[in-house]
Amino acid sequence: MPLRRLGFVLALAFAMVWTPLWARCVLFADSFEPDGAPFPADDLCALSDHFDDPVTLSDWQRLYQVEGWPHDQLETWDIDQTAPGQMTLMPYTSSWYQDLRGVLVFKPVTGDFVVDTRFTATNRAGSGAPNALYSLAGIFIRAPRPIESPDDWTPGGENYVFLSAGAADAPGSYQHEVKTTIDSDSILQISSACDPACPAVPVFELRAARLDGVHLILLLRPAGGDWRVHRRYRRDDFPATLQVGLTTYTDWASIQGVYWPGDQFGHNMTLIGDGNPDLLARFEHVNYARPRIPAALAGRDFSAPYDPADPTTVSDAELLQFLGD
Repeated sequence: MPLRRLGFVLALAFAMVWTPLWARCVLFADSFEPDGAPFPADDLCALSDHFDDPVTLSDWQRLYQVEGWPHDQLETWDIDQTAPGQMTLMPYTSSWYQDLRGVLVFKPVTGDFVVDTRFTATNRAGSGAPNALYSLAGIFIRAPRPIESPDDWTPGGENYVFLSAGAADAPGSYQHEVKTTIDSDSILQISSACDPACPAVPVFELRAARLDGVHLILLLRPAGGDWRVHRRYRRDDFPATLQVGLTTYTDWASIQGVYWPGDQFGHNMTLIGDGNPDLLARFEHVNYARPRIPAALAGRDFSAPYDPADPTTVSDAELLQFLGD
């Protein structure tokens, strides 16, 4: 291999390890693999948004509009207006659980992807953690439904995974929530967001990856720390194209007993203006990229629990080799 070519390959390998996912499609444009074949362009790069131009608001789809629901569950939604360089979402009372349908701001993504974001999720005053039950924001991945109006809706059709930050079952404290929902059967897990304690307004960094079509890897990065694998899921039921974006939800206390469990369709049809919502989410960016799975890990079971005695499984450290910065 000519020295010039070798130098380029080494530089490219260095960039693969040390360059953040959002920047890779810029560096690798018109570049080549070590065997001389063109390096595949990252077609998802164009979906990324760093929220420095209000015009890009129209690049995002809203679930309530796509499915024809009558009300917008966001009281505030803008880019680079309420907060410079950020997308602001402030929801009315709403939720995602079982057949309850909440806020989703998204872009359709086909095939494997990595998506990440950086944001704050506070009370409406912006001074601390939300003070309403289950008031969180984060990354949302959902299977589209064949709904064009409420008349098309049927129970049991929600399929999604999300990772969020805010206040879950302990209002006034910061927590993470993950939820996987299959045919509207929701399983959630809650964990503390900070150890030992959060600042008044922490900045959260979340990332999610779809690998080989069926494996979903959820990651988070604590303030000042390194990326770590938070949860893994296998979702063979997901179609090729998913709705991938951001969610916010708040004020479970105003939903429980009124709309849940008995009238979940009513929740989806109603703008709940008399609740006690308490969430303000401000996102600095959303980055989309294609994952580049190392050849040594090709075909492995990325969502299975790691077993050192089972060569088909993958450790957190191996996942972080290509999913962490």
